[in-house]
Amino acid sequence: MVVMLDVLIAGAGPVGLWLAAELRLRGAEVTVVERRAVSDGRSRAVGMQAGTLDTFATRGLAERFIERGTPVPTGHFGAATTRLDFSTVGAVHPFMLALGQSVTEQLLEEHAVAVGAGVLRGAEVVSLTQGPDAVEVVIRAGGTHRTVRALWVVGCDGTRSAVRQAAGIDFPGQDTTLTGWLADVELDDPPTGPLAATGPAGSFLAAPIGDGVHRLAGLSTATMHHGTGEPLTLEEVREQTRTLLGRDLGIRNPRWLSRYGNATRQAARYRAGRVLLAGDAAHMFFPAGGQGMNLGIQDATNLGWKLAATLQGRAPDGLLDSYDTERRPAARAVIDNTRAQLALFAAASPEQIALREVWSAALAEPQTNRQWARRIAGFDDPLPADTAPGAHPLNGTRLAGLALDAADAPTAHPLMHHGRPLLLDLGGTRTPCSADGLEQRTVTVNTEAADPIWRDVTAVLIRPDARITWASTDTDPQRRAADCLTALRALCR
Repeated sequence: MVVMLDVLIAGAGPVGLWLAAELRLRGAEVTVVERRAVSDGRSRAVGMQAGTLDTFATRGLAERFIERGTPVPTGHFGAATTRLDFSTVGAVHPFMLALGQSVTEQLLEEHAVAVGAGVLRGAEVVSLTQGPDAVEVVIRAGGTHRTVRALWVVGCDGTRSAVRQAAGIDFPGQDTTLTGWLADVELDDPPTGPLAATGPAGSFLAAPIGDGVHRLAGLSTATMHHGTGEPLTLEEVREQTRTLLGRDLGIRNPRWLSRYGNATRQAARYRAGRVLLAGDAAHMFFPAGGQGMNLGIQDATNLGWKLAATLQGRAPDGLLDSYDTERRPAARAVIDNTRAQLALFAAASPEQIALREVWSAALAEPQTNRQWARRIAGFDDPLPADTAPGAHPLNGTRLAGLALDAADAPTAHPLMHHGRPLLLDLGGTRTPCSADGLEQRTVTVNTEAADPIWRDVTAVLIRPDARITWASTDTDPQRRAADCLTALRALCR
């Protein structure tokens, strides 16, 4: 018997699990298939950025992750000696959270299953055939093959995505030219916090990731041309740490040793018919600044409400295609900044080292530091510019810096748990705008705590992914209502 689903998701990593939960929030029948029978306990991602925590806060989940992780108030940009200050980004949780990916996956799977998503482990996509109304997918599980028919298929199955290959989507880019190493280990002599070191021999980073384990990462001039498949030994980690740091920190009990490269690729398109891509299946780059998983979570958040609206027959023309239009530039920007960070990590010549020192000095300027802290945290990737006359500069940006005088909602995030568009009236008068599925609330801005950009804003329409689609300073409720309805029609019918 052929199983029928609304959406089949390949890959039970953070991106696939979050997308499944977002779709279930809106009533879609979703199953996630995962090649791994059980989690291997390894954590490719160990940093959850403030932007991801704020996304989880819109569904009331952020505290679950914070309870299991360690807040880190600053971050790095390459090997620059000046650290990025996350307290300036306007986030609800203004820090990076050190948390292993295995824990993140556990919490996200619990959430996805609790809201009704199916998760099938030990199963992988073998092939798919697209028709005009659905996709037939052959899945291999336990040595047998079964066929699933889904209205939509989403590949969240990593850089070697079987879904991407089966859909015929190209993955152009560059192969690895430099390699670094990482080690998840226990330390007899741990640093008191995140630690970075640079010198003629290369660059070194160390940070706690929970449960008494530290992530060590290095880019050494002596080993940066080793292949990613070349085994990494504990003795090499000790030797490289002594060379790069001057001491070995009492390294013991390795949990994971690996090499990583700077291969950089981006899918030629994020959609082919009824097949879509998200996360590492859509993009890969040098792992600098803890941006990979966080970029993928934003892919899933953007796609979830749009695909659900399409399933419900409420999507305006072009809404689903806007997923590619909005998310490809965001990934391109991350690719560019990780390439720049790699140049700082690998600096060896006098000219390159001078560039690193100049950039470190530039980051000491508060405005520059805030700009790059926002980018790394995931807040400075606005949607394509709104060119409409009189468009407010908030349009297209992520919700941030808005403090409210409300006991149940010090920010707008608790008002978004249902995942519907949210109209906030901030000017004291209600906008007479009503529509099916629209949440509306009249609130008062805490002017002392809010970012100055919110000054004089009388109403704002926020998408389910916490993107501001329309902001107004108009004091006339009727004009606001007409403008709001126009903006709302671009989100749903």
